[in-house]
Order: sequence, then structure tokens, then C-alpha cells
Amino acid sequence: MNYTKKQIADALDLAVLKPEATINEIRRAARLVTRENIRNLCVAPCNVKLARLYTPRVCAVIGFPHGNTLPFVKLHEAAIAISCGATEIDVVVNYGRFLDGQRGVMIHELRPLVSMARKHGVKIKAILETCYYQPNQIQAACRICVFCGVDFVKTSTGFAAGGATPEAVRTILKAVKGKAQVKASGGIKTYADAARYLNLGCTRIGSSHYKELLP
Repeated sequence: MNYTKKQIADALDLAVLKPEATINEIRRAARLVTRENIRNLCVAPCNVKLARLYTPRVCAVIGFPHGNTLPFVKLHEAAIAISCGATEIDVVVNYGRFLDGQRGVMIHELRPLVSMARKHGVKIKAILETCYYQPNQIQAACRICVFCGVDFVKTSTGFAAGGATPEAVRTILKAVKGKAQVKASGGIKTYADAARYLNLGCTRIGSSHYKELLP
């Protein structure tokens, strides 16, 4: 399937997440989101208030990029981001603990986040960081995400050893069985990349690029 500029923009979470991102970069990106009707601007919590000056469509990352903060810290960080105006939350699960066999940690951190977010009409995306998983581990993580009620399962932060792959996305889609949407991120830099993941069934893509993704 071919995609229009509007369809790409509507699926895109435009990421400005480098730690050296400046106020001017956040401002320019937020204006671009408003001007081009891009789905969201994805920023660190400290930039949510700034971004909201220029667009109402702001997503905050939580526990980013390693996911190894304590559950109550993630919950507090998300609550503050929401109070600053974030309408979506992308939270990195504690994949270190998950891969070590402590799967209950994911439940302990995701269920309170989902419960709190729903009270505010905020969507939760759980970032797995799939480059570190075997397929059966992706499947298990997705089952936990669905159990906890997340809105999206997301492949990657874009800050790890690898990003989205078609194989990981197919595994996620099969595992969630339509009970959560899927966001591909990490390494999406061209129109061909964006189209590939949308064709697979992703409803959201994450990238620090915009013009390069257009047809």
C-alpha cells in the first residue's frame, strides 16, 4: 500500500529526545507538529510544558531510555508529565529485570501506570527494547502488556543496540492479537521504512525524521 503525506503525519510520533536537544529545537518541532498535523511530539518530561506552548499533541517518555528506575518513580514521573500537559506516555519497561526472569516487575510497574493514565484519558505505550529479546520473550512481554491494559506495545527507544525490525513487529502483532496497538520505532528514517511498518499493521511509528518519511 502507498501512503499519503497526511497518512504518514497522522501515524508519526516525532521524537526530539537527544539529551542535548535545545529549547529552540523543541520549539521548532512543536510548531512543525501543529503545522503539519503530525500525531505527536515525543519529548522528555522536562520539555512537556515548553512543547505544550506550541502544540496540544505532546507525548512524554518515562524511565527513558533504560527502563531501570523504580516503579513508584515511573508512576510519579508520569503523573508530573501528565500534569504538565502530556496526553500520551511512552514508558520503558524494566527489560533488564524481565530478561532476568523477574516478569512480575513489569506487572508491578505497568498496572498502576495504566490505572492512573486512564483517569486522565492518557494513553500508555510500553517500550520493550526488542533488540535484546528472543522471540519467545517478546511474546511473553506482550502478554504481560495486554494483561496490564496498555494501549500500545512499542519496539524500541532508538537508543539501544538496535531498533525496530519486521521480525519483531510481526511477533508483537501476533502476540497482542489486536488487544493492543503496535508502534515501531528505532531506525525509521525513510518513506520505505515507514511504509514497511504501516503495511505490517503498525498504527504508529516513531522517528526523529519527518520530511524524509514523506512519499
